[in-house]
Amino acid sequence: MGVQDYLYSEFDSEIVEEFLMLLDSIEDTIDLVIETLYTDKDAINDLFRMFHNLKSATAFLKLKRINNFAHFVEGVLEKYRNGKPVDEKLIDWLFDVAEQFHTWYNDINENREISPINPKVLKVPH
Repeated sequence: MGVQDYLYSEFDSEIVEEFLMLLDSIEDTIDLVIETLYTDKDAINDLFRMFHNLKSATAFLKLKRINNFAHFVEGVLEKYRNGKPVDEKLIDWLFDVAEQFHTWYNDINENREISPINPKVLKVPH
């Protein structure tokens, strides 16, 4: 069963449509916000909000793989929001994180099952 089939069978269509709009919004902006980190370290707050919203939505919709990942990324970003300096290693890792999101975005749009997580995104830079 594809992700959209599951979502529409378990939840009200308005809730599913709002979730799909959230995904579209993140898909449209995540790479740009990461790119902004080169010149504006405060963009880390925008990324944190994206993953916080994704975490909340996927928890409600019981999309555990995406939810666990969003929670993980949110935790990493929290450290940088609290003063840890943003550097090139973090930005490179965030682009890998974005690639994982793009994969899942495509899975959902094409109504496939959620792909496995790429292990390289679990290796957080120090």
